[in-house]
Amino acid sequence: MAADVLARVRAEIDARLRELRPAVAEYAELLDAVDAIEAEAQIPPEASSKPAAKRQPAAKAKAAAKAKAARKAKAAPKPSAAAKPATKRKPAAMSVAEQAIVAALEHGSHTVGELGVVTAMSGGEIREGARLLLKAGKIKRAKREGRAAYALSDA
Repeated sequence: MAADVLARVRAEIDARLRELRPAVAEYAELLDAVDAIEAEAQIPPEASSKPAAKRQPAAKAKAAAKAKAARKAKAAPKPSAAAKPATKRKPAAMSVAEQAIVAALEHGSHTVGELGVVTAMSGGEIREGARLLLKAGKIKRAKREGRAAYALSDA
């Protein structure tokens, strides 16, 4: 009997997750669109008077800025191999779960339950992603209405 109830609840949860995943994907696309609009709005006035065909799209502008930073970094003198600490490692890229958590927290603090609704992820996935984000210093623990929540860190 209990197994039947659990199987039914699991099936309902799985159906709801399938239903919400496109909304989460759209949410991420909308955030990218907002970033692109903000990047476009920050173009100097003399550049914005150019015809639209000659203006760089936001993605190209970001890529050009990254390339310029990379060239600058190459030009900087590199410390010798002996001077580098042996334990320093390149930080790993954020997982999809971590990206979803950060995207949700951009709009304010959320509890684990609220993050589950917004991201359509399980509590375990959210807790693991939050643990990694806390360790990386990207988010912090917060209290909202007396309940434990997460928020983006100030750094």
